[in-house]
Amino acid sequence: MREIRAHVDPAFLAVLPADQIRTVLKTYVGPNGPLVPARFEGGVSETRAYAIALNPARQMWRVVLSVSPVEPFLITQLYFAPVSTPIGPANPPRRWSDLADAIDALAPRTSFAAAELTEAGPIWLSRLYGDKQRAIASAFKLYVLGELVRQVASGEAAWQESLAVQDSLRSLPNGDMRLLPTGLELPIQYFAERMIAGSDNTATDHLIARLGRPRVQAEFAGQGHSRPEQNLPLLMTREWFAIRMRLRDTQIERYLAADAGKRLRILADTVDPLAAQLSETEPWPGPRFLDRIEWFAGAADLVRAQHWLWRNSDGPDGAPVRDALSLNCGACWHPDTWRYIGYKGGYETGAMSNTWLLQRQDGRWFSFAAIINDTRREIDANGLWLLQTAAERLLATTV
Repeated sequence: MREIRAHVDPAFLAVLPADQIRTVLKTYVGPNGPLVPARFEGGVSETRAYAIALNPARQMWRVVLSVSPVEPFLITQLYFAPVSTPIGPANPPRRWSDLADAIDALAPRTSFAAAELTEAGPIWLSRLYGDKQRAIASAFKLYVLGELVRQVASGEAAWQESLAVQDSLRSLPNGDMRLLPTGLELPIQYFAERMIAGSDNTATDHLIARLGRPRVQAEFAGQGHSRPEQNLPLLMTREWFAIRMRLRDTQIERYLAADAGKRLRILADTVDPLAAQLSETEPWPGPRFLDRIEWFAGAADLVRAQHWLWRNSDGPDGAPVRDALSLNCGACWHPDTWRYIGYKGGYETGAMSNTWLLQRQDGRWFSFAAIINDTRREIDANGLWLLQTAAERLLATTV
């Protein structure tokens, strides 16, 4: 007991006392051990190690360990829990064409693409309306990450560069960075991880402001987007919330009828002041204007974005990219098949997008993305998740 107290942060012990930690380790974790790490989520740093571990029966457990960043490096987070492989559909599609048909039946507007990633480019395994522009919600943050990668590579930014929290860049959830004190400085890498793993909107807007809106806009084309003009001007998340929640239909139509330059003026003069007044308790208007005020891409665009990130994250300087993408794996498929799982999703009422970056145990890399939109009602999110597990099974057996 004394040794536990010597290594665990008092704040942690206030929630889970030393005697309970001992009981958990002895009666819950011990009988299921030994647990052997099989895949790390988010990489391993001096202060954290998140892993998918396997017990002797090859069952998956998630192990989370964090320590304080200063001596005596006390444990601030310790977590063990069994993890189940995602369940697929009862009668999974056995061919890519059947899977595409099943996804197409989920919603009025769909897009799907799957590819093996090679140095020469994606080798397409399946595409359904691959370049048709659909609302992708938070998946657009892949392009913000891409521009950050470019600027780190060129020396214009650095992963450990400090960025201060600003009131003018706070947004609504997802994410908790909106609650941080003004002026608090954190590394850009932390903002990137929160943007991808937690889909933190405040982190996203801080990065767009730091990198430059025009530069991030250009990154859509840089990462192979088929119609980058659909995202001009690039909306910050706080602007998107303000337009959808506060503007009248006539104001939105006026914005949509304007050219990119005039839209920027409307954002600065009308939308930004409204964004500062938004409350989390305000009602969401549903899928109203979903197909016109959003971020847009096709599933093939998202696969090309993942391909670009894969190509530009090979090596120590790119490691934070793969760490950020793997912190939230989306679906925990078994490490016997998958050495690496990277994920970014997006959701709002009537729209869902999911895209994965996967490395199989034989070393081959794959990506697939799926998007469903419905401007009149909520989408079948569970149906999409089931079919994405069917896509993973097809990739697992691709020869």
